[in-house]
Amino acid sequence: MKIIKIVILLLLICSSYSYAEQKPFMDYVLSWDGESSILKVELTYSASQKDSTVFIFGDPDFGGQHDIFNVVKNIRATKPEVLRIDEANRRITTYHNGAKKHSISYEIHSSFNDDKPTVTTQTELFRPVITKGILTLVNLQFALDVTDESNPLVSFRWRKYPENFTYFNSVHPSEKNPLEKLSAQYDDLSDLIYFVIGDNIEVKEYNVMGVPYYCVTTNEDKYGNDLQGNFIPFFESYFPSIHRFWKDADFPFYFLAVTALQNNQKEIGAGGFGIKNGFVMKLGKKFDTRVKYVTAHETSHSWIGSKMMLGNDSFDNQWFGEGFNDYITIINLANSKIYDEEDFLYYLNEETLKRHYESNVKGVHNDSIAAKYWTDYSNYGVLPYRRGCIYAFYLDNQIRLASNGKFTIRNMLLDLYEFRKEKKQDEVLTVDDFINIGATYLDKKELEEQIAHYMIAGQPIDFNTIKLIHEFSIEFNDNIPKVSLTENADLSKIYQW
Repeated sequence: MKIIKIVILLLLICSSYSYAEQKPFMDYVLSWDGESSILKVELTYSASQKDSTVFIFGDPDFGGQHDIFNVVKNIRATKPEVLRIDEANRRITTYHNGAKKHSISYEIHSSFNDDKPTVTTQTELFRPVITKGILTLVNLQFALDVTDESNPLVSFRWRKYPENFTYFNSVHPSEKNPLEKLSAQYDDLSDLIYFVIGDNIEVKEYNVMGVPYYCVTTNEDKYGNDLQGNFIPFFESYFPSIHRFWKDADFPFYFLAVTALQNNQKEIGAGGFGIKNGFVMKLGKKFDTRVKYVTAHETSHSWIGSKMMLGNDSFDNQWFGEGFNDYITIINLANSKIYDEEDFLYYLNEETLKRHYESNVKGVHNDSIAAKYWTDYSNYGVLPYRRGCIYAFYLDNQIRLASNGKFTIRNMLLDLYEFRKEKKQDEVLTVDDFINIGATYLDKKELEEQIAHYMIAGQPIDFNTIKLIHEFSIEFNDNIPKVSLTENADLSKIYQW
């Protein structure tokens, strides 16, 4: 009997120790019937604090945050736990009241104004697409942020889903069974987790320089698109081009997910967001040159904006994160021959130079852009794209001239990329690093002045005083520069790697 008591005591001690040492977790269980606009979510979690746990829903930097509590609804806890909701600060507090197990359930509603369904979906990125026959969902649109500074293991699985629908996830793309649990550390959720479930979805796999690539699209849409066919040139030429540009094929996989929205509107454009190892687009128009650009620009962010960023935040130096990425985008579109000469010059002249030099706010300081980025995107949000792209074009020309054609902006960016990889993960790549690397190719003082004047203070570059390589000529109409190719100039020779 004494031995039995000792065994029981040891078991109790081990059990208590196991509970105390239990690693933090957040376990999401998702349900959708394939018909409604409602996703049901059940979250079971460990609590690092005894009295309460505070969650925050949504991210103000992710496409606006209007009527957020019309998206997350019917939030409930299990007794004895009690909820308090602070709508103004998007906070959901659970008071545990001695409960040993902790759970919270809620619903995500994607319904919106019937008059402008896809306009709302495009402009409010936090609002998922959940409607009859299709669901597209990123974790920012349904998962809760925990404020206790723990780094729990977060898992996702589906309890209810339409069994005959095609399923895709961005964690393990080859996994086709929604019942299989997907896991990631909480800190990795900033890289985003994406789901697609639909009865009109096709997934194709490609091999790009040894990297598995997935193309996830709708099969049919009201615009008559053949999206799988439209994207073949990207997998055959653009993606190989961008990998060659960066001399980098260090990816476990990559995916391109483009779903055309069925709506009662005419063409309303294309919008989306990049996530780790992938790009997600909501398409509301016929596939055209603009969609090619958006696809190329966003997938190019795998390097500038993802693996390499200046500053602590993406808003710090968007002239680099967005503008330099824009230039890398169009020169790779030219290299891969997805853009011909006319497409390239149209984007450089009409979409970038002309619109920037005509802008009434082109000269505002870099620090004033973030506050109006979402509220006045057509004026302020576009500034870092255009400023940075114009400066990158200018810088590329100056490096080519200074080296008599031996070096280009690619050499400088590859050096910067190698420098970034040598830094510790928590070390920030700075503007000074950019200048120091660039000083290998151009005068350091001149670079410092260019960044200060053109990128930070917002002073437009005066192309009247600028020399370009002989393949480019420039003319002016009301002080608006327009670039042309000189006779016998060949884009494929200018941009080759």
